Amino acid sequence: MLNHKKRNLTFARTGEMRRRLGGLPIVVGAVLACLGIARAQNTAPKWSNDSQAFPEEYIRQKKAPAPKRDISGTWDTGGPTGIQAFGAKNMPSDGKPEHELPYTAAGRQAFLANKPGFGVTEVPAAEANDPVDFCDPTGTPRDDLFELRVTQIVQLPKKVLILYEFDQVWRVIWTDGRELPKDPVPRWFGYSVAKWEDDYTFVVHTVGMDERTWLDNAGRPHSGEMQVEERFHRLDHDTLELTVTINDPKMYAKPWVAMDKQALYLRPDDYDVQEMICSPSETAEYNKVVGKSVDVGVTKPTK
Repeated sequence: MLNHKKRNLTFARTGEMRRRLGGLPIVVGAVLACLGIARAQNTAPKWSNDSQAFPEEYIRQKKAPAPKRDISGTWDTGGPTGIQAFGAKNMPSDGKPEHELPYTAAGRQAFLANKPGFGVTEVPAAEANDPVDFCDPTGTPRDDLFELRVTQIVQLPKKVLILYEFDQVWRVIWTDGRELPKDPVPRWFGYSVAKWEDDYTFVVHTVGMDERTWLDNAGRPHSGEMQVEERFHRLDHDTLELTVTINDPKMYAKPWVAMDKQALYLRPDDYDVQEMICSPSETAEYNKVVGKSVDVGVTKPTK
């Protein structure tokens, strides 16, 4: 059974995948089968991280108060709500004028040079130059804006660790009062520091991201000057909200909110996180299946 990032990505738009594959139900079935995630086996609310979001009766339950200065735990967006098929959740690349980003001239040029498999400039899979299609790391903030699945947060005395299900990667966020580097050597996930704004809001600032990464799967670019702010707000015991703001004056004329109060729900302590790792060999096999060029009827932007 195949399980790598491109197949998991197509889960967010199964209808599009059917068009690309000419309606091959066997392939679609294999994709969906490998995306199933085990249900929690204890007294906690039962839910599934497949095509179904968290049940409304669970979301409506009265929650216990949030613990102070604590965002630790295993968190889950619940189904496809964290899987942004057309780019950043708050500004999807869907062709609507209200979702057009405030590109600078350089930003617009960089955006049009990218060839994503999704969004208004999408190309057939065989023509895409998406870095993650070649098993490059997603980087920050794409780990939030691409496939935000189960996320584990560990708080230590001087740092916070964030472990992502997608690609089995982690980040270190320093909380020991250090400054961000002034002239950082670029890294895939940058350099992050954070502090508590209040007892329930943890604010992370990140710089120094490698320019080779994209912001999302719609091909939005960034420069080495980008700064990212992530706000984790503990709404109650079982709910964490994430807001992501992009500030990159070289690519965008003003800061923009890429994700606004995305809800994540607390999983049981014994929840087993599924393995999701990019496999170059499976990527090559995928390209053989979906490499045929097709017209999916998406409106293209003018240059």
